[in-house]
This record gives sequence, C-alpha cells and structure tokens, in this order.
Amino acid sequence: MIKKLALILAAVVCLSGLFACGGNDAEKYGPNYRKELEDADQSYLYGMCYIAYEGFKWNNVDYKKSFELMHNLGVKSLRNWMHSGWLMSDPETMKESEVAIMKDILAEAAKYDIQIIGMNHHNFHDLTQPNGGQPTAKPRRDMSEGSYYLQWLADYETTWYTLVSAFPEVTYWEIDNELNNAEFMPCLEGGTFSQQQMADIATDMLFYASRGIHRANPDAITVMGGITETQGLGSGQNKRFLQLIYDNIASGEFGSTYPDDFFQCAAWHPYLTKNPEVEYFVQENQEIYDVILENEGKDKKVFLTEMGFSETAMSEDMKAQAIIDFYTAVKEEMPYVESMHYFRLYNDVRDFSWSGKVSAYGLFYDPDPSVEDKVTATGELAVPGSPKKGAFAFQQVAGGSGDLTLMQAAE
Repeated sequence: MIKKLALILAAVVCLSGLFACGGNDAEKYGPNYRKELEDADQSYLYGMCYIAYEGFKWNNVDYKKSFELMHNLGVKSLRNWMHSGWLMSDPETMKESEVAIMKDILAEAAKYDIQIIGMNHHNFHDLTQPNGGQPTAKPRRDMSEGSYYLQWLADYETTWYTLVSAFPEVTYWEIDNELNNAEFMPCLEGGTFSQQQMADIATDMLFYASRGIHRANPDAITVMGGITETQGLGSGQNKRFLQLIYDNIASGEFGSTYPDDFFQCAAWHPYLTKNPEVEYFVQENQEIYDVILENEGKDKKVFLTEMGFSETAMSEDMKAQAIIDFYTAVKEEMPYVESMHYFRLYNDVRDFSWSGKVSAYGLFYDPDPSVEDKVTATGELAVPGSPKKGAFAFQQVAGGSGDLTLMQAAE
C-alpha cells in the first residue's frame, strides 16, 4: 500500500529540468491521452507479420493480392512495417511517393477490416559512426547537457511526431523492435550494450516516442516494441528486461513515473527454442504478464507481435499442428492477448542480410519466381507462392475461407 501511494504521489509531482511530468503531458496531449483502454478484443486474435512494401524494394510481389490472400486465411490484424528510413528523408520530412504507396497499403487493409499495428524500428543518427550504416543503431546514453544523445532523443521524438502525423488512420504504433536484442540494438559508436544499458536507452525511447506520437494524435495507442527471448538471451529474459523497464520508470529519472507515458500496451515475441509444448507456452507468457500486474496493479492489453515456427526445427506436420494448438491456447487461456502475429506470411529468400534466418518460417513459399526457394525437408525447389501445410492450419483455426493458391505460380 505504501509503495502504491508513493508511486501515485510521484506521478503528480512535476519533474524539474529536462522532462515534463506525466500530469503536464496529459494536459498537453488532451483528455484522451490517459484514458483507460478497453480489455483485449480477441476478435483480432489471428494476426500476421507481412512487410507489405517489400515488393517495392526487392521484387514485384503484388500486395493487393497478398491482402486478399490474408483475408482468405482469416487474418484479422497485421503488424505493418512502417520504417522511418523508407518513408522519411529526415526527422521532419516525409517522402511523398512512399507515403502514397503506404496509404494505398493501409486502404487495402481497411478494405478487409484488418487491424493495423504500425511498427518502426529505424531512426536517424550520425552516419559517420562505426555502426552508422545500421538504421537500428542507438548512441550510448549520455544525459549531460548538450550531449549528442539528448539531440538524438529530440530527433527521435520529432521523427515519431512526423510519422504519426502523416498516418492518422493508424491507431496502434509499436515503438521499435526487440529492445533487448543486440541485433536490433547495436551501439552506434561500436561495441555492445549490456541488458541494463539497453533497458535504459529503451526507456528513454519509449518516453520520447510516446510524447511524439501523442502530440501528433492524442487518440493513438502506444505499444512497447516487442521484446524477445531469442538470440541466446535465455529463458526468463523477457521477464527480467520488462522489470528493468519498470524499475527505471519507478525511479522517476526517465521523465515520468506513470507506465502509460511509456507504453499503453505491452508486446513480446514468445519464440520457443524446443519442441512446442502448449502448457509451457501458457505458463511462460503468464509469468511475463504477472510482471505487468505486479508493477501496475491493473490489466494491460498485450500484443504478441511475432510468434512462429521454422521447418528447420520441426516438420511441416508439427508446425501445422502447433499453429492450431497455440492459437487455441491463447484464445482459451490468455485473455490479455489481443492479437498474435504469425511470423510470417511468406518465406523470404531475398538479397538482404537476415534472409537465411527467416526463410523457413513462412506459411507460403516465396512468390518471387526469380529466387530459389527450397522445401526444407527435401531440398527440392518449391513452387513459388504455393501454400504450406501451416497455411491450411492457420486458415482452419482462424475460421478463414477461400483460395490459398492466389500467389502460386503455374507449374
């Protein structure tokens, strides 16, 4: 009780210096900023990860036909990559042609009543630094007056303000991606961050991004960039990292002591490193959710913004059954989850650095006939765009209907 009272009192005390307090932010952003969100709506449960604009970067995948395909699958929610690095030329300037394409993509989603979770994990930074060529790099934390880090945070807030202003039709915004994964949190100046250093930078990012998002659209809803247990981080890492974020918030040294000033919805990526066991999955996710309950004393909507199975770790039959079992488990035993976004719609066998890591996750073989996508189990060339067993399993559990060979090339 004493701890709760202290937190309440701290939340209404304005912080001196650089930051504005949460109370001032609420007034500045309007009466809806601190509104209580409704409970998770599992009519959006069957989600998908699909980079809709990738056809304009690497090949000529028809995103309109892809949306029809997702509709046939039964997809109700889409984690939509909306990177500032593609849509913007600097923190204050949108690219008109790319914005027009994204507007059309969003219109296709609306046509099928698909919920959009807009995700951006790019930022603008000093390109002359050792990791300056990586759009996900972050500078070392330095809160001293006039530091580059503080300038970068200001640009980060501006980037989000500009991005969200351009797309008022998007309600949910996911702030960055895998904030506890060194692969997506490389140090701009070189070297690596510890988990505590990542948590400190992530807490700042969540606060500044939220300010920019709510200045642009007071009705927008912020989502923590999905944290992960992959990349050798070990079981329980999501719990530990989430607690580090909450510890930072409670300290009063990161701009506010009110968690919703940082993220209004939580998100994580509950990949499993062993054969899928539903009971284990439900238990592990509940333990992560308990961290929210213990620190906030209230329910909070959760998005599982990535979850999938690779045929390099299991057979196609096992993957198909796992899709049915895990979506059923979320529906029946995890009411706090609104959407679970399957990673991913297509195999990606394209010329970008991480293709080999994700190519066996897709529900469909790569629809681009110019690349060689092979069946994992046999090594034979797959028919471009053809559905795997997992696609039919997803359609079954999601209650979809219709043709799943829309992208399939003629044999």
